[in-house]
Order: sequence, then C-alpha cells, then structure tokens
Amino acid sequence: MDTFDERLAVLCGLLQPHAEKGIVVTAETMLASDLGIDSAQLMEVLLEVEDEFDVSIPLNVLPNVQTVEELMNELQKLIAAAG
Repeated sequence: MDTFDERLAVLCGLLQPHAEKGIVVTAETMLASDLGIDSAQLMEVLLEVEDEFDVSIPLNVLPNVQTVEELMNELQKLIAAAG
C-alpha cells in the first residue's frame, strides 16, 4: 500500500503542470492562487486526480480544500473508504 507521502508526491506531480511559472507544487501549495486555475480547469484537474487514484471526489468537499495537503487528506479518506 502506498504511504501518504508517496501519494502526496504523485498528486504534486499531477498538479505541477498547472502551476504558475516558478511555483513548485508542495503540500503547502494553495490550489487556487498558486496554481492559477479557473473553475473549468479545476474540473479537468480533478478528473486527472480521480483517474490516478481511482476514486470519485464529491464536489461538496471542495469548499473545505485550500491546499494540496488538504486535497490529499480528502483523497486518503476516499481511498480508505473504497478499499
């Protein structure tokens, strides 16, 4: 089973292409301001994340997610519930 840190590294890798120039995606990266993506792009990114982790992310969790780490915490819950 993958560890939190391994999954976090995968998530950061998925998000890196969407980051503003010069931003390195880490656990503390702010999804909206640091990645510079709009709501349509966010949906595209979430689809990539869902495919990678084989989960479905309910939209009602998104208002509570500000950072990459918070997104990973939500993913961990979904992965645990699915497995």
